[in-house]
Amino acid sequence: MPTSADEDHCPELTELVQTVLDDPATTASVADHIRWVHGTIQRALKLEDYRERYGTSLRELLGPGATALCNMTDNGELRARDWKNNPKGVTASQRRRSSVLRRLAREAGVPSGAVSYPKPPRKPTLPAWARSELHHQLTEQVKKQPSDPGHARLLVVVGMVLDTAIRTGELCTCSIADLSPDLSWVKIIRNPQAVTSDLHVTEVWPVSPVTQAALGNWLPIRAGLVAGLQGSRSSLLVSHGHGAYRRGTPLGRKGLIESYVDQVQKLKTAVWGRGEKGWELPEGLEQLRLGVQELHSTYSSNRDAGAKTPKWGPAVVLHPLLPEEAEKKKTAAAFAKAVLAVDAFHAARASADDETDPAVLRARRTLREATRAAWARSDHTATLKLLHQARLSNEDLTAAGYDELLVTALERS
Repeated sequence: MPTSADEDHCPELTELVQTVLDDPATTASVADHIRWVHGTIQRALKLEDYRERYGTSLRELLGPGATALCNMTDNGELRARDWKNNPKGVTASQRRRSSVLRRLAREAGVPSGAVSYPKPPRKPTLPAWARSELHHQLTEQVKKQPSDPGHARLLVVVGMVLDTAIRTGELCTCSIADLSPDLSWVKIIRNPQAVTSDLHVTEVWPVSPVTQAALGNWLPIRAGLVAGLQGSRSSLLVSHGHGAYRRGTPLGRKGLIESYVDQVQKLKTAVWGRGEKGWELPEGLEQLRLGVQELHSTYSSNRDAGAKTPKWGPAVVLHPLLPEEAEKKKTAAAFAKAVLAVDAFHAARASADDETDPAVLRARRTLREATRAAWARSDHTATLKLLHQARLSNEDLTAAGYDELLVTALERS
């Protein structure tokens, strides 16, 4: 929308844009795209020739004017900032701009002249052999326990994507509270594209031992980064002060993508410099995710056909549209099992000679699993309160599976 300092060359268009923005179906991200296209049209209307030809009505502006606008932007004109190179091929921005122009025309009840761009071909993802090598390389890198913040964070990102096919935006919203007590599960609020509802499914996914090790290496590094930060310190992925990003601040989608590209290049260069085989990491984080998704889609298809392939999916699914009473019963049952597990642990310890007694070890394992299940259906605050009410001391939280690094991070957040 034009500011008070801008000249509104088409008030009728501005009213139309505001109507679309006020539509409850318009999400925040779509609203940003609409404002962006509106600004582009306003820049075009500053050109006398364009204004005289297409600025007479919405029918002209969103019909032949939209065609001219697409052609001008394809040639690198009307940019808010100067760029050295023109875009090559069809870009997401071109398709997004045309989509907004068509929506505005539909709202105005006039024919749209927006150019229809073909969907660009998907970038190649990883072949199966490369994914297997990637798991091996990730294990080797985690074993080295890197102290470089960017490198340590990259290993967490790669591990999480390999385990769960998590999207970039979903990963950015993950907090330390979304890690299970023993770091073996992670909560993901799924936010798939083209879904306009604010009600999103929460999935609790198991993570592999190598990802758990990567998290164990990252958490103390993260603690140092957020030590001097004012306000919330809950984000799992934080900046290490690279570029324009302040040290310890939550890493946004753009920052995560930039960091991934930078760290992957550094890692490949370092490996090649030692004369070793380079990582088969794709250049883009989305390519990595799609490669993982393709692999597990193949698993599912093969399993449906009768093959004994690994089952891949969340351990728990929390759907906001499921009956509330049914979810409450499941949560209450999980809490009850945790309380019984605490009692059994105390009983086993009281009757055993030492902590290595098989009965104690079994009780610890049962307590750890029950605690994790209770957390999956609630949160750390409720789970810790439950354990304390069941008379489990702070010194015995490790018996319930609570990782000391996570407990420290939760206290500081």
